Amino acid sequence: MQRAEMWRELTRLKEMNESRTSESSAQCDKLKSLDFELSRTQARIEDTQKLLDCRSADLRNKQMALEDTERELGRVREENSKISAENAALRRDNERVAAENYDLRKEVDFQEGRNADVSVQIRDSEIRLKEKEDSLFAVRRDVESLRITSSQNRTDNGDLLAEREALEKHAQCLQGQNADLAGELERFVQTDEVLRGQLDRRSRVHGLQSKN
Repeated sequence: MQRAEMWRELTRLKEMNESRTSESSAQCDKLKSLDFELSRTQARIEDTQKLLDCRSADLRNKQMALEDTERELGRVREENSKISAENAALRRDNERVAAENYDLRKEVDFQEGRNADVSVQIRDSEIRLKEKEDSLFAVRRDVESLRITSSQNRTDNGDLLAEREALEKHAQCLQGQNADLAGELERFVQTDEVLRGQLDRRSRVHGLQSKN
């Protein structure tokens, strides 16, 4: 009876030992797995640390770049403020220049209108000048023709004067002959009147004789 209980106890202890051995083996396997996982985790931690260091260096560089950018931004803002003031001044200048350009454009339009009128006047003057040049050419041609005609007329006038002198001499000669003819005609008229008187007396005598 006591042996049976001891056997059972021994069997139970043996089973417990086997169970503890199996559990110890499982715990060893689990521990190995945990060690492997721990080594992997440690490697990941080291990689993460390296990445963290790299990121920290990048962050420091970015922080420095940010500080530089902030300083540059301040400088740019200051330049933008100056540029804004300059732009305001330039805008005022542009408005002033635009007003001057408007006045100049009005003046240019007025001058273009005057130029158009002057162009018309110049064209009319050129037409009149052409007409006057044509007239002057015609007058010069007429003057040259008149000069030639005048020279010819002077020549003809000299001939006519010589002919006139000859005609005057001939007229004087004719006047002398006319005077002689007039004297002779006067004597002829007187003789004719005497003859008529005589004929009239004869006619009266014959008349009286025929009445008796």
